[in-house]
Amino acid sequence: MRILIVEDETLIALMLTDSLERGGHYVMGPASTMAEALALCELALPELALLDINLRDGSSGVDVARALFKRWGVLSIFASGQMMEARKASGVALGYIRKPYEARTVLRSVEVAREVMSGAKPTAVPAGFELFHAAE
Repeated sequence: MRILIVEDETLIALMLTDSLERGGHYVMGPASTMAEALALCELALPELALLDINLRDGSSGVDVARALFKRWGVLSIFASGQMMEARKASGVALGYIRKPYEARTVLRSVEVAREVMSGAKPTAVPAGFELFHAAE
């Protein structure tokens, strides 16, 4: 799966990139601002985005999620400590991974997202991941 990472903390972004690539995914980014994220998407569209909410330049991962969904129909998963902000944006995101998180939680959450996006109902949701929408 082609996944856009938007994370302003360098070490977290590197960990996410490494974990996702080891899991067989193609990583776009990481981007640390909304402008960087949208510029990457102009070149190639992700299938899913993993977004922190508070970004480097004061921009918001919520705004990135809204733009991705409105412009291209791309869904997101928030990976953040900002649970309430993530829940408020549940209309443009599949779910929320609570920071701090483990790599296996992220990888399993991506697989759950793939299941939901293909119309399937996930068999199990990993601890630490709140799924906003599930297939009926």
